Amino acid sequence: MPIAQRKTSWFAGRSAGFRGVDMEPKRSYRDLWQLIRTAKPSARMLLLGATLSIAGGLGMLAYPLVTKHLIDALNGGGIGVDLTDTIAVLVLVVVGASVVRAAGEYVLSRIGYQIVAELRHALTGKILALPVSSFDEEETGDRVSRVIGDCQTISGLATGQFVGVIRSAIVLIGSIVVLALLDLKLTMIMLTTTLLAFLIILSIVVKLEPLAKSVQGQTAKLSSILTQIFSEIRLVKAFTAEHKEKARCKEVIDSLTVFGCRNMRIISSLEPIRDMALIGCVLIILIYGGTRIGQSDLSVGTLTAFILYIFNIVTPLGQLSNFAAELQRAKGASRRIAEILREQNEYDVSGRNERPASDILEFRDVCFSYKGGRAPVLRGVDLRIEPGTTTALVGRTGSGKTTILSLIERFYVPVKGEITFGGKPITDIDLMTWRKSIGYVSQAASVIPGSVRDNITYGLSRRVSEKELRSAAEKAGALSFILDLPQGFDSMLIEQGNNLSGGQRQRIAIARVFLRNPDFLILDEATSSLDGETEHVVRTALKSLMEGRTNIVVAHRLYTITQADRIYYLEDGEVAGAGTHKELLCSQPGYASLVEHQFQQVREKESA
Repeated sequence: MPIAQRKTSWFAGRSAGFRGVDMEPKRSYRDLWQLIRTAKPSARMLLLGATLSIAGGLGMLAYPLVTKHLIDALNGGGIGVDLTDTIAVLVLVVVGASVVRAAGEYVLSRIGYQIVAELRHALTGKILALPVSSFDEEETGDRVSRVIGDCQTISGLATGQFVGVIRSAIVLIGSIVVLALLDLKLTMIMLTTTLLAFLIILSIVVKLEPLAKSVQGQTAKLSSILTQIFSEIRLVKAFTAEHKEKARCKEVIDSLTVFGCRNMRIISSLEPIRDMALIGCVLIILIYGGTRIGQSDLSVGTLTAFILYIFNIVTPLGQLSNFAAELQRAKGASRRIAEILREQNEYDVSGRNERPASDILEFRDVCFSYKGGRAPVLRGVDLRIEPGTTTALVGRTGSGKTTILSLIERFYVPVKGEITFGGKPITDIDLMTWRKSIGYVSQAASVIPGSVRDNITYGLSRRVSEKELRSAAEKAGALSFILDLPQGFDSMLIEQGNNLSGGQRQRIAIARVFLRNPDFLILDEATSSLDGETEHVVRTALKSLMEGRTNIVVAHRLYTITQADRIYYLEDGEVAGAGTHKELLCSQPGYASLVEHQFQQVREKESA
């Protein structure tokens, strides 16, 4: 089954499970476990990697014993076939254990990359399924950080660290058992020293979780700031705001440095403690063991094995310490990811899948306010949009025009009242189906990085023929300038379409809507930022696009307003008046003032 299809089936269930998970720190282990389960690593490959890795660790248990026999044989004057065989066994054990362990690490690394990929697939799918309102509440860079960094942290714990700690535990327990069988007194002395060091290390490691969370939060904040700066670099330079943006970055970078230094202060203290424990163990065992050798109570080979086994004990203890540190980081990362997975999907509620036929679109006593906003943006709005007509929304900035368009697109849900289509709530229609029936052309005329062809066919699931593509571009008045580009329809456009003029971007957007062939057309001040000549070209294309459709227009241009079948004049989030252009001139002073202002602008342009 393809990954995309497989995701659809299991991801919804995982997301639903996360919504019931508490956010308290004590529950973060559950978050972490659910995320690893969500990634669905291959049980067969995981078992293979774990087996190889653990087998390599067990092989490392054998070589000190083989070394003991070799040293005792040499110390006793033994030489010949037995000695040669012992050396061969020692080489075989060391090399074999290393090769097997390396193979296990490779398999586990592959699983780790697969876990990262699965988590990132799941997280990007979830983010794309969230409602627009969710993006109003959090910086973009923070979510990018969760997809890139936090998933990597969890993957590292789930494969390398988790299996490594199992291997270390086996090596540690196995070493202690073998040492106890060799000499119980030496074993107790060694364990007393190393366990004391481990307990000290563990008490230090628990301080890493809050620091790890702070570092992850500041990293996300820096990512967000840089995303804002790079996407609006022309604004930054035009207003000479480089120093301000540099200062913003410096503040976060300095904060990151502080947290990073605190983090490293703790981590850097772990290695010296481990080293001191190792040196202490070696010195104590050498002194005590040497004394017993002098008393003929201990063989040189046994003392050598003990010293080699010290590394088999201290190294796993170090691995356990690293695992504890990584676990704190992964807990912080899992909480951040789980916060997103708990959010409600935009598509959780579905309705009819059939494309809606032409009918009346109505707003009935609709009220709306943005989350966290103090005053309502819309108050008791009533609209009636007849099929096949052009309806204009007119009003001063902040009167609620664009918000109405967002509600029609179902980017948001009214706080009060309802929006109906054919007398039934638009929520009865499947969200994807509803949006496919709408074409949207905004003032910004969004362009994505990619070819001209990619931009015009953006969002279409069907294959578009060359004839259809050229026809749409021609209707939009874009064919001539597209063919003048170096590679025509295959010419690459950079971010935000900055290698095109504003009029060219607008005509690309219009061609995109021609291909979509929607029932509704929404124009959000589509020509307000264009010069007179370019506006005429775009207006001609828009006139062709509007024919036979239900058009909803937000406009400031007088020409666009006067062409509307019905005009709604908005003031402070309320419908102050409705009617034709002539009717509103007589009944609404505010509307008349707006029209007069538009006339004044036209006269000033003509006189200039």
